[in-house]
Amino acid sequence: MTLAGVLLLSGGLITSFSQGDLAATLSAACYALWMVELGRHMQTHGAPVAAAAAQFLGAAVITLPLGTLLGNLSLAAISDAAPELAVLGIFSTGAAFGMQTIAQRFTSASHAAVIVSAESVFGAVGAAIFLGERLSPTGAAGAAVIFGSITLLSLTTGKISKPAVAD
Repeated sequence: MTLAGVLLLSGGLITSFSQGDLAATLSAACYALWMVELGRHMQTHGAPVAAAAAQFLGAAVITLPLGTLLGNLSLAAISDAAPELAVLGIFSTGAAFGMQTIAQRFTSASHAAVIVSAESVFGAVGAAIFLGERLSPTGAAGAAVIFGSITLLSLTTGKISKPAVAD
Protein backbone atom coordinates (compact mmCIF):
# COMPACT_ATOMS: atom_id res chain seq x y z
CA MET A 1 0.00 0.00 0.00
CA THR A 2 2.77 2.40 0.94
CA LEU A 3 4.63 1.86 -2.33
CA ALA A 4 1.43 2.50 -4.29
CA GLY A 5 0.82 5.64 -2.23
CA VAL A 6 4.31 6.98 -2.86
CA LEU A 7 3.92 6.31 -6.60
CA LEU A 8 0.63 8.21 -6.62
CA LEU A 9 2.03 11.04 -4.49
CA SER A 10 4.84 11.50 -7.00
CA GLY A 11 2.36 11.78 -9.86
CA GLY A 12 1.74 8.12 -10.54
CA LEU A 13 2.96 6.24 -13.55
CA ILE A 14 1.10 8.55 -15.92
CA THR A 15 4.20 8.87 -18.08
CA SER A 16 6.67 6.14 -18.85
CA PHE A 17 9.06 4.78 -16.24
CA SER A 18 12.17 6.98 -16.50
CA GLN A 19 15.77 6.75 -15.32
CA GLY A 20 14.81 9.00 -12.41
CA ASP A 21 12.10 6.53 -11.40
CA LEU A 22 14.64 3.71 -11.56
CA ALA A 23 17.08 5.73 -9.44
CA ALA A 24 14.32 6.43 -6.90
CA THR A 25 13.40 2.74 -6.77
CA LEU A 26 17.03 1.71 -6.22
CA SER A 27 17.35 4.42 -3.60
CA ALA A 28 14.28 3.06 -1.81
CA ALA A 29 15.81 -0.43 -1.79
CA CYS A 30 19.02 0.95 -0.27
CA TYR A 31 16.94 2.91 2.23
CA ALA A 32 15.12 -0.27 3.26
CA LEU A 33 18.46 -1.97 3.96
CA TRP A 34 19.56 1.09 5.93
CA MET A 35 16.36 0.92 8.02
CA VAL A 36 17.13 -2.68 8.97
CA GLU A 37 20.72 -1.86 9.91
CA LEU A 38 19.70 1.27 11.84
CA GLY A 39 17.13 -0.80 13.73
CA ARG A 40 19.84 -3.28 14.71
CA HIS A 41 22.12 -0.43 15.79
CA MET A 42 19.39 1.22 17.88
CA GLN A 43 18.52 -2.06 19.60
CA THR A 44 22.18 -2.71 20.41
CA HIS A 45 23.62 0.72 21.17
CA GLY A 46 20.78 3.20 21.64
CA ALA A 47 21.98 6.83 21.51
CA PRO A 48 19.42 7.99 18.91
CA VAL A 49 20.49 11.64 18.85
CA ALA A 50 24.14 10.71 18.25
CA ALA A 51 23.09 8.24 15.53
CA ALA A 52 20.94 10.88 13.79
CA ALA A 53 23.74 13.46 14.00
CA ALA A 54 26.21 10.93 12.57
CA GLN A 55 23.81 10.23 9.67
CA PHE A 56 23.48 13.93 8.83
CA LEU A 57 27.22 14.55 9.14
CA GLY A 58 28.02 11.51 6.99
CA ALA A 59 25.56 12.61 4.31
CA ALA A 60 27.04 16.12 4.29
CA VAL A 61 30.62 14.85 4.06
CA ILE A 62 29.72 12.64 1.09
CA THR A 63 27.35 14.90 -0.82
CA LEU A 64 28.77 18.42 -0.45
CA PRO A 65 31.97 17.66 -2.40
CA LEU A 66 29.94 15.80 -5.03
CA GLY A 67 27.56 18.74 -5.33
CA THR A 68 30.45 21.13 -5.72
CA LEU A 69 32.20 19.03 -8.36
CA LEU A 70 29.28 17.59 -10.31
CA GLY A 71 26.40 19.94 -9.63
CA ASN A 72 25.53 23.56 -9.77
CA LEU A 73 26.41 24.23 -6.13
CA SER A 74 27.24 27.86 -5.40
CA LEU A 75 26.36 30.42 -2.75
CA ALA A 76 23.96 32.08 -5.21
CA ALA A 77 22.19 28.77 -5.91
CA ILE A 78 21.95 28.05 -2.16
CA SER A 79 20.56 31.55 -1.55
CA ASP A 80 17.98 31.19 -4.34
CA ALA A 81 16.82 27.82 -3.00
CA ALA A 82 16.95 28.79 0.71
CA PRO A 83 13.18 28.47 1.43
CA GLU A 84 12.98 25.07 -0.28
CA LEU A 85 16.15 23.88 1.43
CA ALA A 86 14.81 24.99 4.81
CA VAL A 87 11.53 23.08 4.35
CA LEU A 88 13.40 20.01 3.13
CA GLY A 89 16.08 20.16 5.79
CA ILE A 90 13.93 20.96 8.80
CA PHE A 91 10.66 19.17 8.14
CA SER A 92 11.26 16.40 5.63
CA THR A 93 14.72 15.40 6.77
CA GLY A 94 15.64 16.62 10.24
CA ALA A 95 12.35 16.08 12.02
CA ALA A 96 11.40 12.88 10.19
CA PHE A 97 14.76 11.12 10.50
CA GLY A 98 15.27 12.32 14.05
CA MET A 99 11.92 10.87 15.10
CA GLN A 100 12.61 7.71 13.10
CA THR A 101 15.94 7.15 14.80
CA ILE A 102 14.40 7.60 18.23
CA ALA A 103 11.39 5.42 17.35
CA GLN A 104 13.54 2.57 16.08
CA ARG A 105 14.55 1.82 19.64
CA PHE A 106 10.96 0.77 20.26
CA THR A 107 9.72 -0.76 17.01
CA SER A 108 10.79 -3.06 14.22
CA ALA A 109 12.55 -1.80 11.11
CA SER A 110 9.61 -2.74 8.89
CA HIS A 111 7.15 -0.78 11.04
CA ALA A 112 9.51 2.20 11.17
CA ALA A 113 9.88 2.12 7.38
CA VAL A 114 6.12 2.29 6.85
CA ILE A 115 5.72 5.08 9.40
CA VAL A 116 8.64 7.09 7.96
CA SER A 117 7.05 6.82 4.53
CA ALA A 118 4.86 9.65 5.81
CA GLU A 119 7.94 11.87 5.33
CA SER A 120 6.88 12.45 1.74
CA VAL A 121 3.41 13.48 2.88
CA PHE A 122 4.78 15.90 5.47
CA GLY A 123 7.16 17.28 2.84
CA ALA A 124 4.20 17.90 0.50
CA VAL A 125 2.20 19.51 3.33
CA GLY A 126 5.19 21.70 4.27
CA ALA A 127 5.61 22.72 0.63
CA ALA A 128 1.92 23.64 0.45
CA ILE A 129 2.05 25.69 3.66
CA PHE A 130 5.40 27.42 3.23
CA LEU A 131 5.97 27.45 -0.53
CA GLY A 132 2.45 27.72 -1.93
CA GLU A 133 2.66 24.42 -3.85
CA ARG A 134 -0.48 22.33 -4.34
CA LEU A 135 -1.04 18.58 -4.63
CA SER A 136 -2.69 17.16 -7.70
CA PRO A 137 -5.71 14.88 -7.16
CA THR A 138 -3.41 11.91 -7.87
CA GLY A 139 -0.92 13.16 -5.27
CA ALA A 140 -3.67 13.67 -2.70
CA ALA A 141 -4.87 10.11 -3.33
CA GLY A 142 -1.30 8.90 -2.78
CA ALA A 143 -1.07 10.79 0.53
CA ALA A 144 -4.36 9.21 1.62
CA VAL A 145 -3.11 5.73 0.70
CA ILE A 146 0.11 6.30 2.70
CA PHE A 147 -1.84 7.43 5.76
CA GLY A 148 -4.20 4.48 5.26
CA SER A 149 -1.27 2.05 5.30
CA ILE A 150 0.11 3.65 8.46
CA THR A 151 -3.32 3.45 10.10
CA LEU A 152 -3.74 -0.17 9.05
CA LEU A 153 -0.31 -0.99 10.46
CA SER A 154 -1.11 0.69 13.77
CA LEU A 155 -4.42 -1.17 14.04
CA THR A 156 -2.86 -4.57 13.34
CA THR A 157 0.34 -4.20 15.40
CA GLY A 158 0.30 -6.73 18.20
CA LYS A 159 -2.94 -8.32 16.98
CA ILE A 160 -1.42 -10.89 14.66
CA SER A 161 -2.57 -14.27 15.81
CA LYS A 162 -0.04 -17.03 16.22
CA PRO A 163 -0.76 -20.43 14.69
CA ALA A 164 -2.30 -22.92 17.07
CA VAL A 165 -0.06 -25.72 18.25
CA ALA A 166 -1.62 -29.16 18.02
CA ASP A 167 -1.19 -31.40 21.04
